[in-house]
Amino acid sequence: MSARGPGDASERQVVALTNNLDGVFQRSVLRGATEVLGAAGAAVSAVELGGVEQASELQEILAGVARRAAGVLVISNAVSGEGLSTVTSAGAVATLVSHRSQAPQAPPTLMFDNRQGLQQLVAHLVHDCGRSRPVFIGGDASQLDAQERQRAFLDEAARHDLRVPEGNLLTGDFTPHRASEALQALMAAGGRFDAVVAADYLMAIAANETLRKAGVRVPEDVAVVGFGDGPEAERAGVTTVAADVEELGRRAARQLLAQLSGRRLSGRTLLSTHLVRRASSC
Repeated sequence: MSARGPGDASERQVVALTNNLDGVFQRSVLRGATEVLGAAGAAVSAVELGGVEQASELQEILAGVARRAAGVLVISNAVSGEGLSTVTSAGAVATLVSHRSQAPQAPPTLMFDNRQGLQQLVAHLVHDCGRSRPVFIGGDASQLDAQERQRAFLDEAARHDLRVPEGNLLTGDFTPHRASEALQALMAAGGRFDAVVAADYLMAIAANETLRKAGVRVPEDVAVVGFGDGPEAERAGVTTVAADVEELGRRAARQLLAQLSGRRLSGRTLLSTHLVRRASSC
């Protein structure tokens, strides 16, 4: 996969850096951001870095972004701290989306309240549905959202005195087919569980379909829930905690515009979630 970047226009612009331009999350963030930035008259382009393997190529791409960008959106750990410094070296301002920098005077961060979302999902399964043996399907371990959601799940499991064997912690990489494969492997190995918590709603949909194809009754035998929400989850009848990804992009774009107008911003802004009960749970 090669990097896809801005054209040759001479004006400085807003550049979005992402690890995957084809991901549902990334596309939704970009839609929301482009809506706000376009209304403000800002030219927006995107650069995909996920397939760039050579350090020299990555440095060249980031140096080019630094020369032309007035503002930068960094989505889901698309660049390291060093790469971010390269991008902002010529004075560009930045906002981080579902990513965080530990550097002094780091750019502001916007992300969902992952802990709140997992609290809502686990409490629903335990208190409303009476479940006690959950499986967790995690996301891409290199991404901050995935790390926080798994940590929050384990914290909530401990708080509710749930037993979660190591084998019930699956890896789905935010990819539906990998989530399905991991769940099939667990069932083939005789894994026991009465609920599935997925780190995103697309993996939850895949889990729901996988269980039904295996003859498992959802939600009578196994309840299924996932983080985030979208029309696909509504159509599939999957319970979620609603998290509006396009709004995340809009809010990030507004933060970037504020910085471009001279405001100094820092810290982390968390967007709240709320439970949406559907047929896959109770």
